[in-house]
Amino acid sequence: MKRGSRGVNTRRPSISPMERRAFVLALSLTLPLAMYGIPYVYASQTSTSYHIENTCDVAPGGDICFAFCNPGDYATGGGFRLGPDAVNVGATIIASGFHAGTNPPTSWTVNGHNPSPSTFPSEMVAQVICQTPINVAGIGVPQFGSLYVAIALGAVLYFLLSKRFAGRPSLSAKA
Repeated sequence: MKRGSRGVNTRRPSISPMERRAFVLALSLTLPLAMYGIPYVYASQTSTSYHIENTCDVAPGGDICFAFCNPGDYATGGGFRLGPDAVNVGATIIASGFHAGTNPPTSWTVNGHNPSPSTFPSEMVAQVICQTPINVAGIGVPQFGSLYVAIALGAVLYFLLSKRFAGRPSLSAKA
């Protein structure tokens, strides 16, 4: 008996050149997916959220107060506060929420009602919490992730199709 032979066929099945190329392409396209978390880690370290307040008067009958984010930033939430003088006469907040008309929202609106005939200066405060968008290589982080998922799905599809059609004869140009 020959040395190293145990009666088992140890010959590896041959891999077609098309399968090999498909595997290399799929690996090279999906490898960045392993690095998928890097933009999110970067974004979490450099993310900037901030808080802005705008103080308004509460006129007889009611008033609206706005708090705006800096240009280019977007609102993630907000709130309001009424001063003690306005509360003592029964002033209330009718509505509070994102200002309609912008997507993504960039401001917070507070609508107050004052039943008294007096104006209460600086008694209603609109608050907005804003965030600066994070860009990695000029692409917003959510779009960055979608791009990688699309590339990875395309690579996997290409690999699967190449395995399916690997046994079929291909057309090649003859010299």
